[in-house]
Amino acid sequence: MSDLPPTPELRVFPLDPLTTDAQESRFIENNRYLKNEHQFNYYNVPGANFPGPSERERFLFSFESGLSDEVSYCLNSLIGISLTNPKMLNLKLDYSFLVDYLTVYFDCTVFNPSAENDDLDKSLDSALILRNLAQDIDNSQVISLNQKIRDTVLLILQNPIALHDQFSNDHYEQCKELLRYTMDIVEAISSYLAPAAADDSLFIALIELLRVVEDRSAITTILRSMSRLMYNSKKAGDCPDIIEDDVLDRAVSYLVLSVNDENNSDELILTSLDFLYQFVQHNRVDRLLSSYTRASILQSFLPKLLIYKLDYKTEFTQPLPLLELVRRVRDPVPEKPPALSDSLIEGLNALPEPERATTWLRCSFEADPDGQVTQIALWRSYEAQFAQFINSRGLKLLPAVDFIKNVQHGFPNSAAMVISLEDDTKKFIIKGIQPRTKPVDIGQGKLEVLNAGSSVSTSKRYASTDESIQQPYELFQYSFNDYLTLNEINTSTSILLRQIVLSPKGVELFRGKRDDLVDRLMRVPNLLPYVYDTMMKLEY
Repeated sequence: MSDLPPTPELRVFPLDPLTTDAQESRFIENNRYLKNEHQFNYYNVPGANFPGPSERERFLFSFESGLSDEVSYCLNSLIGISLTNPKMLNLKLDYSFLVDYLTVYFDCTVFNPSAENDDLDKSLDSALILRNLAQDIDNSQVISLNQKIRDTVLLILQNPIALHDQFSNDHYEQCKELLRYTMDIVEAISSYLAPAAADDSLFIALIELLRVVEDRSAITTILRSMSRLMYNSKKAGDCPDIIEDDVLDRAVSYLVLSVNDENNSDELILTSLDFLYQFVQHNRVDRLLSSYTRASILQSFLPKLLIYKLDYKTEFTQPLPLLELVRRVRDPVPEKPPALSDSLIEGLNALPEPERATTWLRCSFEADPDGQVTQIALWRSYEAQFAQFINSRGLKLLPAVDFIKNVQHGFPNSAAMVISLEDDTKKFIIKGIQPRTKPVDIGQGKLEVLNAGSSVSTSKRYASTDESIQQPYELFQYSFNDYLTLNEINTSTSILLRQIVLSPKGVELFRGKRDDLVDRLMRVPNLLPYVYDTMMKLEY
């Protein structure tokens, strides 16, 4: 007999699944039942109507539990709150416990083998929360006093992945993101760490990072952090003394971006000006100007930055006065009178002689003391104009003698004359008239004769070459620019200039540049209180 326990009796049931149609019908029936069922009432059920723990307690218990899901939930919630309302998470009051827990998860074994946290995602979340919280003044003070956070920040800034761009690490992109958040944290807390000593590890790490980064936003953040760490550095042995020439060259070179007003590098230019101002404190102007390249850039671009991106008006930005071109050249005198329109001819034929001849003369000729026309040519023009109407309408012409005598009636200042030519021949002319370039109507011809100016020589109606051809030019009033308000770059430039000229070497650099400052001052009068002290230090 076997000692094995008896096998239990097994019963097999046949598998009879519902068809698809039956499942669908049951689903619809259940839905209909639930739709018509009254809502469930949870009154008097144990635990009902109890609000549960507060949000603060929820965060605290989640961190204390140490459970990965609870911590992740807590970090995600804190990211949203810190972004929208960082003042709600006051690290000095109710949420002071967050500093210790965020410090633990901010550190990571990726860059610190002794760290408790091995999840880089949690480190990123903690860094983002600290970055958002640091935008509040009270919170940034608390964060700046936490030595553990400062040590972690230093480890991230000194990370070889960030400094040398090595792609061998699988977490490269996450480390770059972590570096970006960390730089923002440093920018927020750097004001509370000033003035930094020459051996300050954080300041040294920022210098090394500045040498390798190329992103404009990152460069701006680093320079701004260094400027705040240099604040109030008035003695030897402070952090500005360890800044080398390559860093100064880079900061000064960013001022050249102002050569084009249409750029979008205002923050970088402003940060560079603030960095240079903090550096030149405590007699460091000579060190800044020790390089010919740096001195040349400062000499050229600081005056320009005084009025950088100001919409000032000058005589060169205003429209020029209207240019009036005065007619100086006379049109050539036609050899024969112009052709008349049919309507004008009909109007002339309606007049009796000698009025028709007189009116035709005024429409086809004009008075000019310097003009002349031969009598025979004048008669033939008259004959050619009206001979066709002799037979058709019975309109007779004036005899030639009467026609010539009638010319003076049409033009009182004209006269029949005889000119002796070089070949001893005679030339019979009418002096004082000449053919028109275009005919005028009957009324206009009569008006010109009655006009007293009709006797003025045509040549005198054209301007001489020594007459002005342009409207008087009104001098531009620069006081029109007194509405302009200086921007931060203008004021920061004036402060840096004032500090530079306190040094004899700075005065020497801008010697002879007082006219440039006066020129800027004329364009923007409101600049006077900012550059007055500088101008008093300079000579023309």
